[in-house]
Amino acid sequence: MVLFTLVVGIMFFKGQDQEQAFFSPELKKIKADLVLYGVRYRRDVKGKASQWLVHARLARFYEKKKEVDFDTVRITFQPGSKNPVKVTANTGQYRISSGTVSVSGNVKVKGVKDYTLLADVLFYYPERLAIESPGNVELRGGNGNELTGRDMVYLLKEHKLLLYFPRAIIKEEDVGA
Repeated sequence: MVLFTLVVGIMFFKGQDQEQAFFSPELKKIKADLVLYGVRYRRDVKGKASQWLVHARLARFYEKKKEVDFDTVRITFQPGSKNPVKVTANTGQYRISSGTVSVSGNVKVKGVKDYTLLADVLFYYPERLAIESPGNVELRGGNGNELTGRDMVYLLKEHKLLLYFPRAIIKEEDVGA
């Protein structure tokens, strides 16, 4: 009802010529119940610290599916802690019923030890306070060290990393001869 009132209000203030530009065919194709631009969304659980904070260029809410899709998304896990984990990606999805979050496309994670993690897809599971990345992952340290592998699990609360099939490139300091 609020969205309908807002649309009617915008139509009232726009001229007849501008009305068609506002109601473009792209807007009519949207299947979401609510579309918001410039979103900031915080996930809180009663009696606990905030779990995550999302900033997104666009959010589409689907009431029946109980899902939210995000475009150009930035998520901060454990935003109030000393060691927050920050994730950026092209797209994201939040499943309200389970609390899970997934992101994909140019996924970049900062706050995993002293590394930047790069992956294609990443999942957050609230019951375990863990982020997981199936498939190939790459961790790059500020000192030039690199660690690659598959099927990464990172426990947010404990700051522990599990990586399968690791390969490392370690940059050692030259020792004077």
